[in-house]
Amino acid sequence: MTEETRELYALPPEEFTAARDRLAGELKGSGKADEAAAIKKLRKPSVVAWAVNAAARARPEEVEALREAGQALRRAQRKALSGGGGEDLRRATDERRALIQTLAEAGVAAIGARGATHRDAIAATLDAASIDDELGARLQAGVLEREARPTAGFGAIEGFEVLQGGGGVEDDDEPVDEDPAEVRRERAREARAAEQRATNAERAAEKAHRRAEDLKEKATVAVTAAREAESEAKRLADEAKTERKRADRAAKSAEAAGGRS
Repeated sequence: MTEETRELYALPPEEFTAARDRLAGELKGSGKADEAAAIKKLRKPSVVAWAVNAAARARPEEVEALREAGQALRRAQRKALSGGGGEDLRRATDERRALIQTLAEAGVAAIGARGATHRDAIAATLDAASIDDELGARLQAGVLEREARPTAGFGAIEGFEVLQGGGGVEDDDEPVDEDPAEVRRERAREARAAEQRATNAERAAEKAHRRAEDLKEKATVAVTAAREAESEAKRLADEAKTERKRADRAAKSAEAAGGRS
């Protein structure tokens, strides 16, 4: 990925097309027709892709850690398919989830006021890039074009190698005559179900977090309004006291005048 390409994807989306065409024209004019053609084929990033690219540029260390966490999760999943490594799987899942949340917040902040409406898509794109090598490389370079969605469950499970030693039979136990292929399939189904439950829980937690933030904002507005109303009530009460005193003085004056007449 060339530096010119990275610079293009660092631009606001509305400036991308003009800058791309201008760069392609300069390259073609300098005799670099192949490079010009490659640049011309680049697609303007969607808002979500631009936000994820911005987060990657702002937090390169977290992006690298996310890709490593994705690899660790895949290793833990392979181990889980052999009947072991449950703790490794939970730890890898938690680490990846935390990194996705951190980078998603950076992406939301990059968009600005409308960023919260794209939070789910940003998180899903980061999720997909953490376990897909090609997407991960584009994320790290900051040149994603479109948002992505993670594949269901473990992804390409058929490519996993079942590790030995995780679910063996104890020496004193009687071996069970089971079809190894069926055992692997069942464990794969259980692992996919567990991963899906974890994904659903993550999404529910993110929605709850957004709801909490909305409620906090509304509560802040309500507190401010309550304080203003309290201040206005105090002002009106003071004004009422002043008017009451004036009325009392007027009444006394009227009584005194009546007595003199």
